[in-house]
Amino acid sequence: MVENIALIPEVHQRMSIKKAETLALDKLQVLNLQSIAMQRLNNCTAEEIFYVMYIRALMMPQNDLVIKVPYAITESLKDIQSIIKTMLKLQSDKNIIILDLLGNEVYYEGSLCNIMR
Repeated sequence: MVENIALIPEVHQRMSIKKAETLALDKLQVLNLQSIAMQRLNNCTAEEIFYVMYIRALMMPQNDLVIKVPYAITESLKDIQSIIKTMLKLQSDKNIIILDLLGNEVYYEGSLCNIMR
């Protein structure tokens, strides 16, 4: 996973491989995910993969980050709060929008989720 994350600063910031991998490992450590650093995608949980994608997105030059909440990560509405809390551990000045498309309305039917139209 470190290589996967490190690819972003290597390409967009022309950072050396060693420095980019150190940065990636630092980000994983902030989220207490250093144990997946040398793992391949198929050895990680959906939540771990989400955080790797999130770290990669934070390293991109764009200021806006839109996240469509995948079902595999949030089994119930209350889980999203722990995910957001974990996401906030990585300080960022980016605009982060968590978007739940109307296509997910059926999934959340009967829950306390507010559907905005």
